[in-house]
Amino acid sequence: MLVLMLSAVRIFGVFLTAPMFAFRALPMQFRVMLTLLLAFYVFPMVGTANFPTPGGNINFFFVVIELAIGAFIGFMIRLGLMAVDVAAEVLSFQAGFSFASTFFNDPMLNSGLVGQFLSLVMIALCFALNIHLLVIDLVLSSFKTLPFGVWPSQWGIQAFIDILTSSFRLGLILAMPILLVYIMFNMTQAFLGRTSPQMNLFSVGFAISIPLAFLVLVIILPDLPDVLKRSLEEPLGLIRQGLGVKNAPQ
Repeated sequence: MLVLMLSAVRIFGVFLTAPMFAFRALPMQFRVMLTLLLAFYVFPMVGTANFPTPGGNINFFFVVIELAIGAFIGFMIRLGLMAVDVAAEVLSFQAGFSFASTFFNDPMLNSGLVGQFLSLVMIALCFALNIHLLVIDLVLSSFKTLPFGVWPSQWGIQAFIDILTSSFRLGLILAMPILLVYIMFNMTQAFLGRTSPQMNLFSVGFAISIPLAFLVLVIILPDLPDVLKRSLEEPLGLIRQGLGVKNAPQ
């Protein structure tokens, strides 16, 4: 029962934080049921060297460490997908979707429509590319290599900073076409403002910038599968390194 509980806690940590499983439309009852089913499935796979010693020093911290291991795996996946969030925030600001929240900072005001759309697209791509199956396979394989109650030494603060920096850099690269298109648009507006001062560029600009955002989305959407693979390359590599899983599918 102890091995079954520790296995379920590690799996449940992934279901709490991984973007493919942590969205609100997936009920918590379903996640708990799936966790128990996977725990029963993985029970015969646990290596004998990874069993806790009966009567040994097993306490509450074992459960905390196992939950933290699963949560860290899901959080790394979420951190890799942050690159799309950076590009979506740039597009929202340039197109004017975030104009209201810029001048009226209301925490109840939701202006991240582009971010929500791209997040849903990335989650759909994760399912289409079987990223969810890859994550589950990594977690299940970890029970053969990573003992219970042991935090991987590779998962340090420096590794976290490197993944965060890489995701932010990739997000800025993805935002480059957005910045280029809107710089050209703003330069055109500035030229029209100098040649026709009587024109109300404020109303004209919003009427053009919002449809222009949809054009930019059409431009970047075909590249999202490649962006997803690139953004998850380093997080999955860190997860494999920490779990000691070398033969997982790419």
